[in-house]
Amino acid sequence: MGRDTLSLARELRYAESQSTAELEARALTALRDLVRHAKTHCPFYWDAALPDPDSLQQLSDVERLPYLTRDMLRHHHHRMAWANAPRRLLLGHTHGTFDESVRFIWDRTRQAWDKANRLRGHAWHGFDIGDRELHLWPIDPPCTTAGRLKQRLRETRDSLTAESQINSLALLDGRIAPRDAWAQWHEFNPARVTAYPSMLAELIQSGMDCGIDVRNPALRAVFLTGEVTFDWQRRLIESALGVPTIQCYGLQEVGAIAFACERGHWHVSAESVIVEIIRDGRPARPGELGEIVVTGLQSHAMPMIRYRTGDMARAAEISPCRCGRSLPIMAPVLGRGADYLVTTDGRQLAPHEVVAALSEVLLPGTFQVDQDEHGDITTSVIEADHLPINWQNRVIQRSREMIGRFRICTVNAVPTLRRTAFGKCRYVTSNRRPRPLH
Repeated sequence: MGRDTLSLARELRYAESQSTAELEARALTALRDLVRHAKTHCPFYWDAALPDPDSLQQLSDVERLPYLTRDMLRHHHHRMAWANAPRRLLLGHTHGTFDESVRFIWDRTRQAWDKANRLRGHAWHGFDIGDRELHLWPIDPPCTTAGRLKQRLRETRDSLTAESQINSLALLDGRIAPRDAWAQWHEFNPARVTAYPSMLAELIQSGMDCGIDVRNPALRAVFLTGEVTFDWQRRLIESALGVPTIQCYGLQEVGAIAFACERGHWHVSAESVIVEIIRDGRPARPGELGEIVVTGLQSHAMPMIRYRTGDMARAAEISPCRCGRSLPIMAPVLGRGADYLVTTDGRQLAPHEVVAALSEVLLPGTFQVDQDEHGDITTSVIEADHLPINWQNRVIQRSREMIGRFRICTVNAVPTLRRTAFGKCRYVTSNRRPRPLH
């Protein structure tokens, strides 16, 4: 397909054994090249206060660069693009947590880096190209002749690389029945699966409810990405499928960001991305909660410089991983900033804390919690016969213990949980403003 994916993957396997100083020097060179490119070729950055690339003397100098926000990307993605690029640029759109997708521009070079990073991250767990991989993923229906041609090309590519797709959107709207999805799964007999955790957990539960044996002989691991994985999802997936789950983190507009190694630590793809954890405009101290800010070093088609992701994590302790790789470590993503409930005394509750607290009353995965701008919360619960006696009052009591006695807490019975247009499920959301970091 005209990409240098395999040669890049070999290069990355070598680079991960380099020293921290060598990796940082490589990233600094790439950062200077990216800034120089943006200042020269991208109209959006002509007016930005970007410093002289040669003045960036160490990797921490990335903090001198201005932030890029989602709103900027939404309104200026065309001006951010590489003007008069010598190669064809590709237009994509995010399948993110918000219903409103954002357009971005990329090229075959960044596609190659993304795939090469995935190949390396999967190789850490014993996988190689050619090991069958099943994607449980949203697929946009082709609406034009060009779209249908691209779909056929993707299908041809997948057949050559031993990959297959189950359209999660078709599962949600009933175009594919769970039994048919499991029949396709078992016929393909994948060695690995990549999926949103909420969609995979739902498919597994529906399969077991239908009496289907969901295991397949070749499966060795499941890679979870696109959403925060809750403990109850991990336990369900690992127990039902009989294989370990492995975490991956990336953004479509930036690319691959981090992969978990055999020891479970999230290693940053340092050759192609810089990750910062920012709190109150400064680098977060180890253990502090902050926002993830990323710079895509290989995003020349549309430079992504200090992009505020909206995702939250705690700054990791700086210590080498026992896996022996020198790639930097980041702590797991805890959720988006808008997924944190704000208590009456100003504390923030992470989504996993909220889900764990209400799971003392309700089955996890059967409820969603929404906080309005005043701080009041509504819990939507799937109607079911197994709900405990007096469950509404117990949910309200537990909610007030979390959020504060004087907040209004209501409970609604619903037929199903809400999902975004691309099939993601947000179990906790908040419209409370402001949300200071504590």
